[in-house]
Amino acid sequence: MIKTDKFTYSGNGQTYEGVIAHDTDFKGKRPVVMVSHTWMGQSKFEEDKATELAKMGYLAFAIDVFGKGKRAKDADQAEELMNEALADRQELLDRLLLALEKVKEHELADSTKVGIIGFCFGGKCALDLARSGVDIKASVCFHGIFDPPGLEQEGDIKAKILVLHGWEDPLAFPKDIVALGYELTERNAVWEMDIFGHTGHAFTNPNAKSPDQGMEYNALASDRSWQRMTHFFEEVFGTK
Repeated sequence: MIKTDKFTYSGNGQTYEGVIAHDTDFKGKRPVVMVSHTWMGQSKFEEDKATELAKMGYLAFAIDVFGKGKRAKDADQAEELMNEALADRQELLDRLLLALEKVKEHELADSTKVGIIGFCFGGKCALDLARSGVDIKASVCFHGIFDPPGLEQEGDIKAKILVLHGWEDPLAFPKDIVALGYELTERNAVWEMDIFGHTGHAFTNPNAKSPDQGMEYNALASDRSWQRMTHFFEEVFGTK
């Protein structure tokens, strides 16, 4: 049975509220997958992804980057919350590291096997956590945004990275895909990208219905990207 619980944690002068999901039929510690949210804030979308990951045997943690109670009701609020978080990429990274620290303390967490996935803004967060050089196993970015954080970060990226992206995404163009590849190569990351043709931004979100803005759900790309992530984690965590 899948059990989901609110998970409140504090640090950096703020309180956050995420959701943890796990399968109660599975005993013992298990690999951890953090789920980083879109610009709307932690929501049912991420909770559903956490539930699916829990069914695979992972301890899934839908993290909260904005802070407890900070959830967008519309695009204007989402932009405001996201821009506030992006104003200081070091602080944003600190929030991600805090979530990582807290979930590793969970009684069911195998702290040696941690990964993160993220969608849109959350995809940027997944990349930023990997860029920090922190010792996690995997980072998966779904239709993310690729601009580097501008922090002084050196050394190898330890996480294996999987980028799942739409070729026609208006928020990260093909030139940005290439630039990310060079960036990850320079940091000696083990990385790969699956690029979906005729696919724009937010392709995993059934509520994305703005094709004129390049944001539209694509069922085929959504299914294929999730399958690719599933196999990627099986390989990285040795859970196949």
